[in-house]
Amino acid sequence: MERKPVVRLKHKPGSGGTTLAMQLLWDLRKSFRCAVLVDPTLESSLIVSAVFKLYTAGESHNYRTVLLLVQGGNVNTLQKSFVAELSERKIDSVKPVVVILNCVRIAHINAGHPAAVKLSDTLTDNERKKFDDKKEWLNRQYTEENGIIPTEFHGFNIMQSNFSKDYVKRACDVFNTTDCRPSVPNRGLEFTACLCLLNSYVPGSVMLESHCEKFLSTFEETMIPFRHLTVSFNPNGSGGRPVLRMAHPMIAEQGTQSLHDAGWERSKIAIILLKKLCTEEHTLFLSTFMKALLIHRQKPKKFSRLILDIKNGNGKQSCLSVLHEAVKKGPQIGSYPQTLSRFYYQETEDFLNARKWAERAKQIAPDNSCFADTLGQVYKHFLYRKVSVLESNPNTLTEVLDLAKKAFEAFEHGEILAGKEQENRDGLSQQSKIFNYRPKIAYLQVANKLFQYKGVIESAAKRTNQYPKYENLKSPLSNQIQERARFINMLLSYSQESFEEEDPDYVLKDARTCYEDYTDDALPEGLGDGPTERQLRFLHENWQNDTQEPRLDLKNKVEVLKSSFHKTHEKYFRSRYLLPLLYLETSDGTKVRVDGVVRCYKVYTSVGDEEIELYVDPAKQLALWKPGTVTFELGFTIRGPTAYDIQFPG
Repeated sequence: MERKPVVRLKHKPGSGGTTLAMQLLWDLRKSFRCAVLVDPTLESSLIVSAVFKLYTAGESHNYRTVLLLVQGGNVNTLQKSFVAELSERKIDSVKPVVVILNCVRIAHINAGHPAAVKLSDTLTDNERKKFDDKKEWLNRQYTEENGIIPTEFHGFNIMQSNFSKDYVKRACDVFNTTDCRPSVPNRGLEFTACLCLLNSYVPGSVMLESHCEKFLSTFEETMIPFRHLTVSFNPNGSGGRPVLRMAHPMIAEQGTQSLHDAGWERSKIAIILLKKLCTEEHTLFLSTFMKALLIHRQKPKKFSRLILDIKNGNGKQSCLSVLHEAVKKGPQIGSYPQTLSRFYYQETEDFLNARKWAERAKQIAPDNSCFADTLGQVYKHFLYRKVSVLESNPNTLTEVLDLAKKAFEAFEHGEILAGKEQENRDGLSQQSKIFNYRPKIAYLQVANKLFQYKGVIESAAKRTNQYPKYENLKSPLSNQIQERARFINMLLSYSQESFEEEDPDYVLKDARTCYEDYTDDALPEGLGDGPTERQLRFLHENWQNDTQEPRLDLKNKVEVLKSSFHKTHEKYFRSRYLLPLLYLETSDGTKVRVDGVVRCYKVYTSVGDEEIELYVDPAKQLALWKPGTVTFELGFTIRGPTAYDIQFPG
């Protein structure tokens, strides 16, 4: 059985995933030391330190594995921190130090991530019977006479009804029986509309109850008749601040739709939320939720789900109104003007406003490579539009050449910033977890467009006496393009975005097309011919021959390769999944299984009389908690020899 250091529980909002995870911790409290990560923004080192204290509490013979519940987020960095600490402490154990239960809310569960446990919003027959029995018990225990009404246990009732939409519509009938016209002043309705919208689009979002009371003055009275559709609770025990949310995501969604039918457009609610509820006192608390509502998007979508729904339902101008209000409320959050800029150039082709807001984002965070890239994208898309009409209007050539020059300069600046984000030499600023290669590929896309319209541009340049200006722009491109195209080719040939996610297809395609256009040659595929690559080939070709005389000293050559990778490649591959470029194979292509040993979460193998430490995928390394012999397939990434498909005896 494969050892799993991380168990992923993917669940739809409102399907009881978080409750199930908490119940699991309760049921396993005697076998594990259970903990919940309350603040996922904490530094990984602090989390790791707290987990080790929990693991080592008590006598050494009574150490127990920590079962750590992490809700949402990427746990890869946390896994790497655990592995580094375990290796440094040289901990060998007959049991794992930590198992991470990663509980993730996701609106649409797809077939990806086969290793994940998926909790859908459909009950089995056995589950339905248990819910029916529980409902009978609740009806016996609680009555309207004692002030507790089981029919208003909406979260439970929705699950008991097998997530029935008819039940949800009945529960939300209050929106039909109450005068919900926007023209009728009703602060309770305004607040409910905002809470519905937030909970519909941002799973897990809440508002502080104290915030609600300030907005409504008399909370309980003003919220009638909507109060039964909400729940109050304390997320962090008695020491925390009470928060409020809708009773279930399905109620939030139905409430949002019912209000929309009554004239409460999503854009109107979003603006009320920003203007009236994102007050100076509560902006910090709501900031994460608001960014998730307005900015965060799922690939390959261009904007957040709310912005896209507003665009489809109310039009582009309503989206702009919402984003402008967001900029006012978050004047120091650069991603708001960045998103506004992107909407202007992608959806309305208003490039002047797009440039204005891209520059505003850069002013807020001048060292952010993504904001520099956005400004370049504005120039790039403006160039695309202008060059497309150049043949019929040669007088626009000046604009075309100026836009191309500005785009190149913006992307070059973005490249410089991306490099600095990786260096973090002062030890104070936070080092970026990924290398932003987008400015490089965008530079190549601009060059591609100029090549595509080469004949039209040259004709217009001759007719308008601007050929020298065109030549000045074009002449350095060949060298500039070769360096960038080779880099993109190397990065995407040796790695991918993550273990589960590949880079967009167009990236490598555009890089190779551009290289061929400007050099009349093709980019090499596979392993390149640099110093690091030559060292890697030598290791692969001589791995099984280290018994010959004179000795090849492969152990030293592995260290040389590691050092070479660290100096030349590491900053670009940070957090990316390194692909195996070569495998140790027999002559017929069968992968050879190699013997090795696990100690302190590391894998070693012997070549001749030398023991060599191998790399292991960090996602798998945390499972190597027990020392012992193993077999594995030996692959070679650009970083060095790596153990794959590690198997313990039996």
